[in-house]
Amino acid sequence: MPASEEPVLSPDDQADLAVEGRILEVGQRFEQGLRERVVRLMLGSAEAVLKLADLDLVRHEADEEQGGHTLALWEELAPVMGSTVGLVNERIALATAEFPPPPEADPIDNLDDAFGPGRAAAEAVDEGPQSTEVEIARLVAAVCSGMRRDVAQLGERLRSPQVVSDAWMLIGELLEFRGRVRAGLGELIYQICSFVAEVDRQDVVPGYAADLDTGIIVRQATSNLAFLFRGHTKRIGASGDDRITASLQDAIKDLHAYSRTRALPYLRTSDKRIFLETRATLYQLLKASPPKSREIKNAVENMARFLDSMSVVSRRENLRLHDRAQLANAGRHLEAAQFNLSLPEIARAELGEAVQAAGRLYGRDVQLDAYLRAQRHFPVDWLHDPEIAVELERFGALLAGITPP
Repeated sequence: MPASEEPVLSPDDQADLAVEGRILEVGQRFEQGLRERVVRLMLGSAEAVLKLADLDLVRHEADEEQGGHTLALWEELAPVMGSTVGLVNERIALATAEFPPPPEADPIDNLDDAFGPGRAAAEAVDEGPQSTEVEIARLVAAVCSGMRRDVAQLGERLRSPQVVSDAWMLIGELLEFRGRVRAGLGELIYQICSFVAEVDRQDVVPGYAADLDTGIIVRQATSNLAFLFRGHTKRIGASGDDRITASLQDAIKDLHAYSRTRALPYLRTSDKRIFLETRATLYQLLKASPPKSREIKNAVENMARFLDSMSVVSRRENLRLHDRAQLANAGRHLEAAQFNLSLPEIARAELGEAVQAAGRLYGRDVQLDAYLRAQRHFPVDWLHDPEIAVELERFGALLAGITPP
């Protein structure tokens, strides 16, 4: 490579480099005595977040002839488990070396409690305002305490005969642990940055933007499949033996299309298990002759119920924060459209921006989903001038009815 040419970084590498730069920039805002320690803590935590990125330990073929899946072997899992626990223990040691724990408070049970509002409030009542160094030390102590307990709980789970004998549970325990530690360290970085700057999590937490995007893809793709399967369930339920195989083929075509998307690899392990095992059952039933109508109907209904239950993906914390921001964004555009009703072109454009912002909420609310699907056929950009005010009222009422995240 000529000396004048620089290596081309992948989008992920560019994003990680941007996050590192933002962390360094924010770190310089701390006072001289804390600056180097804070930067080392945040960069070390960021490095661990990247090393604990999601792993694809489930091989999920989208081949219509197979419809099956395979799981990672013990030979692949064992070193991942060892390196994961070793990395977490190393991060605990380095973090506590930079910021030794303050006088011991009540221990926390796990990482879920490390940033709880009740904990912060109790400390404030007990001891009053503290210096930035003490506050950071408390955050570090809370996160490290949670990680220690999670490591111990993981060890107990991995000694359970039920987990050891079930590869799905084994993979689920490992990936859930990695995800919880990654989220805890990411929140630690964000909270420390918030002492000296107003920042967005995606600007300072490695992988946050990518995790959010995959969460949105999972929600949108799964909501689409759930909508389609509600129709398949009705048609298959009403089909006789002579038509049920053809109806099942139509349903499997949609399963195959979903299996080719990025949503499937990013399902939580327990959800992936249900999807893949039910999909395999449907493929096997498709081959049966004569058709097993009752089993086909039961399996399709099971898939439809599972897909409907996936609406809980909206409870993920990153999606909750995202949805709150998108609702606020849509609301601002609606207000601007209302203010400019005397100027139809501007009002129509603002209404379009509001709908576009709400589009990232697809899968969040059934009524909003129906509205957004209708927009694919007759978008608000096509509205006749006198209809803009009517649509503003209609869409505004729809957004107002969505339960806040």
